[in-house]
Amino acid sequence: MVARGKHASVLLVGPFAVKWFVRGMAGNARKEYAVLKAIRHLGIAPRPCFRLGRLLVRFQVRGRQVRDMSDGELRRHAPAFLKALHELDKLNIMKEESHRPDKHFFWTRGGPRLIDFDRAHPGRGNVTQFLQFLNRVYPGITRLGAGYKKTLDLEPILKFIGSS
Repeated sequence: MVARGKHASVLLVGPFAVKWFVRGMAGNARKEYAVLKAIRHLGIAPRPCFRLGRLLVRFQVRGRQVRDMSDGELRRHAPAFLKALHELDKLNIMKEESHRPDKHFFWTRGGPRLIDFDRAHPGRGNVTQFLQFLNRVYPGITRLGAGYKKTLDLEPILKFIGSS
């Protein structure tokens, strides 16, 4: 199976995902590989294998994409996704596109997995971006984003979800 994106194409081969970036995007391959190595210990992203120029080989993520989840499933798994994104915020790694997680967030037997880190950069805001997405199943949750930005305290958000 081959998936094509704006910056790269991905070929799934056995347990591996082979991602090759379009010309001029070797820097993105380098960046994604570095981020995957840096967060490997968290267990929230695929393990990287190696990178050669514009080619990146990592382990494949097998699970259910957020876009295929019902609202009930999303509600059940939202706390785990928020905790994963909170870990990225604490490491000052801004993933980008967390407000549109349809294709890049998976639920696996081992919990949440995130893919596609080629646009990552230093910064925070993963949780607040995801709150924009969650607003459809938790109306009003976005108002907690301002407090989170100031303190990086996830507890008020998790309490809001628990009381909904």
